[in-house]
Amino acid sequence: MPQRHRLVIKECLWVCGGFQTIFQRHAIRDLEALRQRGAKLFVLKSHKDAEELEQLRRLLRQSDDHVILGWMEPNKLAAVYPLIRERKNFSIIGDDWWIMPNWYMREAQYILFRKYNGIAMYLEKAPFVQAGEPPFFFNPYPQTGMYPTLCALLRPPTVAVAPLVDWWNRRRRQDEPITPEKYLYFPWAINADDMAGKDEELKYDFANTAGTMGVWIMRNYRVPTRYSFASLYEDRRRLTDSIARFADHPFKFYDCRREKNFWLPYDEYMRKSRQSRFVVTTGGLQDAALHKFLEYLCLGTPMIGRGLPFEYPWLDDCLFNIDTMHVTPDQLKPLLHQALDRYPVMRENCRKWREKVLELHNIHRILDMVQDQADGKPVPPGYLKVDLKQSAGKSSLK
Repeated sequence: MPQRHRLVIKECLWVCGGFQTIFQRHAIRDLEALRQRGAKLFVLKSHKDAEELEQLRRLLRQSDDHVILGWMEPNKLAAVYPLIRERKNFSIIGDDWWIMPNWYMREAQYILFRKYNGIAMYLEKAPFVQAGEPPFFFNPYPQTGMYPTLCALLRPPTVAVAPLVDWWNRRRRQDEPITPEKYLYFPWAINADDMAGKDEELKYDFANTAGTMGVWIMRNYRVPTRYSFASLYEDRRRLTDSIARFADHPFKFYDCRREKNFWLPYDEYMRKSRQSRFVVTTGGLQDAALHKFLEYLCLGTPMIGRGLPFEYPWLDDCLFNIDTMHVTPDQLKPLLHQALDRYPVMRENCRKWREKVLELHNIHRILDMVQDQADGKPVPPGYLKVDLKQSAGKSSLK
């Protein structure tokens, strides 16, 4: 483990992936804020662009600035690996941290976790999946295509070899001590301007405005291999399919999977969410704190699904909690009626929390919070239900 130097956010060189920072609105806002604070940025648009990689190589050779790698898919991390391997002196933002190549997570001076489940896992305070196991056979329908079909075919052999791979991974991570000061919480930011807009006429009792499939290759040595090629949004799929059984009998239900491309353009996503009394929302079986929780809250739309164990204390007031992995359709129908009875109160809860959440998740406040953590201060109140780092110690979880 390299010697850890003081991290100064605004003095770092931020090396960012181009896809997310060009097309994802919240990533665009993050980079705007970094520019406002005078941070140095390099955006790698393509992992295949030799000229861009050479520009980055020259930049890294000319400077000893600490590098923060963010918004980077695994293929981009693989492309910059030869540039970072010898130089090191870097930290990494863990968004979907379970797919990050393990070398980066091990060698980084700091890991900036977007989702607190990563900190819980690294502290050995919680397993990767708590809600229930994904099915052995992964059915990609209706979101069929080359990638989901390939994942479905690879899932059974992956589960078969998983015990051997996990044994080998345990050996490889023996030299990775638990290091609480290395793990920084870097939650999502949300911009009030992006949430502006008028209320829509309510057309649906319940809606699914997001995907119900989340399939990854587990590259992190701490995550069980059996979750590779599994759909970790199985909880969201089950709830969506169960509600769909009652569409028009008696509930009005919208499902974006009926759209041609199984997804909605951003403005239509916002509109459909505003037109719904409840939107189906979960963080997947891995309990990931997704940006969508913030969006739905700020749109004033209550949620229905599974809550989160670590983040977003306000979520308990704005989400009708259902055990999505175990509730049967017969059990679900009365719960849906209960949710609709609770709608006026939960809608008002969303409105009450909106300004506070926008304040807490302002990007400049979050960057200041990350800097404070690097300086040894705890996460301030309002973000977490429990701060596991404050009680980090030897765990019995294996």
